[in-house]
Amino acid sequence: MSLLKEIYELASGDGDVTTALRKCKILAARLRSDELARWVAWELDGYPEQQATPEYRHLTVIYFSSFIGAWNVPKQPIPLQIVPEEHRDKFRYIEFRDGIAKAFSFTRAKHGVVIHRPDLVPAVHKKLYPTLTCHHVWCEIPPVEFEQLISSVKNRIVDFSLKIEAENPEAGEAPPNTQPVPPEKLQPIIQNVFNAPVGNLAQNSEHFNQTANIEIPAQDLQKFVADFSHHLAELNLDEHLKRKVEAQLATIKAQLDDEPNPVIVREAGRTLRNLTEGVVGNLIATAAQPAVWQSIQKVLELLG
Repeated sequence: MSLLKEIYELASGDGDVTTALRKCKILAARLRSDELARWVAWELDGYPEQQATPEYRHLTVIYFSSFIGAWNVPKQPIPLQIVPEEHRDKFRYIEFRDGIAKAFSFTRAKHGVVIHRPDLVPAVHKKLYPTLTCHHVWCEIPPVEFEQLISSVKNRIVDFSLKIEAENPEAGEAPPNTQPVPPEKLQPIIQNVFNAPVGNLAQNSEHFNQTANIEIPAQDLQKFVADFSHHLAELNLDEHLKRKVEAQLATIKAQLDDEPNPVIVREAGRTLRNLTEGVVGNLIATAAQPAVWQSIQKVLELLG
C-alpha cells in the first residue's frame, strides 16, 4: 500500500491519529515541505507559546467557582454576564497546546478534564455573591471537545492526502532530492487545508444546503433550533427570560425558512448566548442528556 493510502486509511477511519501524523512527517520530507513538517511537529509535540494555535484547538470550557463566608457555595457555574469584558475570552475557551497524544488520552476521561484557574479569582470576586469571598475558580472540559479536536486534525490529514494524490498518486514514494508535486501547486494546497478558516467547506456538492457566511450548515442550525426548543424547559427560566429566548429561536427559524440573512442569524445567536450562557454550562454538567446541551453550546459559540 502506498504511503498516501496508508495515511488516508488511518485518518479516515478509527486509526491512530498519532501514527497518521508520523506518516505525514515522512510525507512532508518526501514533498520537501517545511511548512507541512512544522504543522505535523506542532500537532505531535505541542504548540510553542509564541505560535498561534488554529481555531480547532480553542476548546469550549465550563467555568465554576466556589465561595466561602457566612455560608458556603461549593460549586456555582459562572455566567458570562458577570465577568468583566476584558476577561471574557478567558472564560469562553482555552487554547490546548499539548500534543495530540494527550488530547486522545483526555477523550477517555469519564468526567472530562479539570483545570484550576486561581488567576481568574479576581474576575469573579464579589460579582455573584457580594457578601462572600470567591475561594476557587476552575474549568471543566468535556471529553467531546477533545474528540472534536482529533476529528479536525484527521479531517485535515484526509483532505491533504486526497489533494496530493490527485496531483501525483506516487508522491509518497518519491525518491530523495526530487519534487513530486511542484511548489506552485503544493503551497496553495497546504494553505487551503491547514491555514484556511474552518467553514463553508462544501463546494460543488449536490444536495447539500449550506448557510453562506455563517459557517454552520443549515441542517445543523435547524437541529439546533429544534433541540433548543424541545429542551428549553430544562433551563428553568423565568417567564420574561423564556419569552426572550423563544423570540430569538423564532428569528433563526424564520431565517432558515427563506434565504437567511447571516447578520440577523448571528445577532440572534449572540443574544441567545448572552441570555443563557451560564445556565447552559450548568446543564452540561448536570443534565440527564448533557450531549444535547454540549451540541447547543457549540453552535452558540460559533454564532457568538
